[in-house]
Amino acid sequence: MIKLKNMTQVMEKLKEEFRGKKVLVVGLGVQGGGVGVIKFLAKLGAKIKVTDLKTEEQLKESLSEISHLGIDTVLGKHDVEDFISADIIFKGPSVPWSLPGIIEAEKRGIPIEMEMSFFSVNCPGKIIGITGTRGKSTTTMMIYKLMKKNNFSVYLGGNIPQVSTIALLETVTANDWVVLELPSWPLSGFHRKKISPHIAVFTNFYPDHLNYYKTMDDYLYDKKAIYLYQKSGDYLVINYSLRNLVEKESLRSKVIYFSASDFPMPLKRLLGSHNLENAAACQKTAEIVGIDFKKAVEFISDFNNLPFRQEVIANKEGVVVINDSASTMPIATIKALETYSGKPIVLILGGNSKNLPYDELLSKINQAEKVVLLTGDFTDKILPSLKSKLTDRVRGPFDNLEEAVLTAYNEAKNLASTRGEKVYLIFSPGATSFAMFRNEFHRGDEYNKIIGKILGDE
Repeated sequence: MIKLKNMTQVMEKLKEEFRGKKVLVVGLGVQGGGVGVIKFLAKLGAKIKVTDLKTEEQLKESLSEISHLGIDTVLGKHDVEDFISADIIFKGPSVPWSLPGIIEAEKRGIPIEMEMSFFSVNCPGKIIGITGTRGKSTTTMMIYKLMKKNNFSVYLGGNIPQVSTIALLETVTANDWVVLELPSWPLSGFHRKKISPHIAVFTNFYPDHLNYYKTMDDYLYDKKAIYLYQKSGDYLVINYSLRNLVEKESLRSKVIYFSASDFPMPLKRLLGSHNLENAAACQKTAEIVGIDFKKAVEFISDFNNLPFRQEVIANKEGVVVINDSASTMPIATIKALETYSGKPIVLILGGNSKNLPYDELLSKINQAEKVVLLTGDFTDKILPSLKSKLTDRVRGPFDNLEEAVLTAYNEAKNLASTRGEKVYLIFSPGATSFAMFRNEFHRGDEYNKIIGKILGDE
């Protein structure tokens, strides 16, 4: 496949392909991805219809973004007729391939596109893709900001809220780099196109998304798309703990391993060994693209936490308040407990389940002085064990975040006063947020607002 050299050539080619075509967008969503795809397709002259299982009320912000385009919408349901009457379908990342409309469309040979794989096929620049169960966002931003600092012409895309990756096709040239955060769902589209990024970074692998995938092998298979189709001259930067994966494959790319011990100095702002792994992955990538070792290490060592990832948001009245709302799986909460091991912790935990194992979390939950629970089916599963292990140290479950946070803050404040030492209030749910919030970012924002109200900062 010959890549076009600049965005003008790319856009002209795509306009020829899409002008007048009936394109069905499946999944408008609330984080901007579907909106970005629709706006881009509109520029190509496509006839667009969007379908989403969510209601008009749930999608009102996204709908307002495309209201001027006169797009046909089918909300609260999917009609198979819409799928089989389309010329092309753009499938949202969380929409399963097993959806009846998708299956029927594929039977009829109707092309099914996904934003990230479509972008990658058409992008004239070089792509660095980052995947892994944890650390994707931090490593992605580290690499992007380091390259920016060192005067690379570089763009950011992938699983970044309110960023339209497909729209970068209007801008990126053959001389540019694009850094993409790539979770497993969009990587399923890479399998179908048989493509992988020029530089693939694989941070780690843990059980996740078993509310979407039938097995861990299915989840891993999608992840592996980040490197399986690499060519000679490409690079795979992968956690040493995953070496058995790579050793089983006949890869044409150059494989570079990393581990936490590879990073040569302490991190000033990021805590935990997992962040040393992220730092090492970034440094190895920097070496590939030609950034000076000393400059890279100095920049990475001073890198700050991203929002909602063990982010310290307040330190008042003896209580250090931490927002780890991006924790949507038990292993993330375990990492938070490990980061503050040996310190007094009040933990806010719970939500809905991804059908993930939680025995290890329960074995380490004693590190928390108090555990305040949010409602959800994950909470229901762990509640009997928690009460057995912690007896009177459990509060809740609460179906109201503000009530839960206020309870947790008061417990932490009282503990700090009694002990005469700092207490760490950690919001690390270890579960999804869909029972009470749009996503983990909405949940994190609400937590910050509640803390601000408690501390009188609002």
